[in-house]
Amino acid sequence: MKRIACVVIVGGLAGMCPDAPKPIDIIREAITADGIRLGVTELASDEMGGRFFRSPFAEKAAKWIEARFTAIGLGHGATADSFRQAIDEDPETAPNLIARIEVTGKGTGFIVISGHYDHLRPKRSGADLIHNGADDNASGVCGMLAVAQAMQALIAKGEGPACTILFIAFNGEEAGLRGSKAFVKLPTVPLSEIRAVFNMDMISRGAPREIFIDGGPVGDPVVAALKVANETIQMKLRLNEHPDWLDRSDQGPFLSKGIPAVLFSVEDHADYHQVGDEVEKIDAALAAETAQLVALAALNMSKESFVPRGMAAKVAEPVAPAAEPKLAEPVAPAPNP
Repeated sequence: MKRIACVVIVGGLAGMCPDAPKPIDIIREAITADGIRLGVTELASDEMGGRFFRSPFAEKAAKWIEARFTAIGLGHGATADSFRQAIDEDPETAPNLIARIEVTGKGTGFIVISGHYDHLRPKRSGADLIHNGADDNASGVCGMLAVAQAMQALIAKGEGPACTILFIAFNGEEAGLRGSKAFVKLPTVPLSEIRAVFNMDMISRGAPREIFIDGGPVGDPVVAALKVANETIQMKLRLNEHPDWLDRSDQGPFLSKGIPAVLFSVEDHADYHQVGDEVEKIDAALAAETAQLVALAALNMSKESFVPRGMAAKVAEPVAPAAEPKLAEPVAPAPNP
């Protein structure tokens, strides 16, 4: 959608409408704590059975996410007519789910917003059997869906991203990062053209307005964009304090390929991988602010110029100057006889 300019004439001077919404206002209206909580309540319900990656419950969660992708108005991202990418050959394993907002802009390329939707199989005994996984990781999936809603709202107001955005709900993170490894092995877009990966995994059980962000040296470009965006959001960012987390969630396979990626997370808490990880204990405001930060940083990054990795070295490589022609050595005159 093309932006329609609003011009006001004041004292003979033209300017933009003073009440035109800023991108951050659009983002905050689209991403709310109430919206996050509602999504987590559904995805982490007992009816979802813990969302073990190879089970009917994971398939039920996959269908729930597909329905949200469709309701938001996202395009298919795995194939031309499907959100689904198989992660192994077992028919009982639920797929990765990939959606997209197709945009061609500065330097093109892709930005990935992700979170894993699988959790753990039910316990065998006890009063509470279901590992609901509200924080881990219904919160990250609902944060990802909220960013998608925000991007669509930005587009409607003529403030949308300038490159294609992929939204990926990975399966099998709890079983060895199976989904993200499968994507990197058989990507649906060229890996060299992925500008950044924003991976949300447990974003709702930390100190108020505080989030850990880890990407190591490879993730530095994403961290730089987040710092700029945070001048508006004003969260407390705990940067690169956990190098041990770099390969523990779905940013890991991307980082291993040199793709700028970061993890958004909180410290492990008492309910980590326990049946007590339930929606009543989440801080939906923390999850919403984290998603707002992701949306604003991704929007800003989409408008930066971009050269696919592998091409940058070729473009920057200096061309050696042509060698000057070598003059012929003077020939000494022959001696007089």
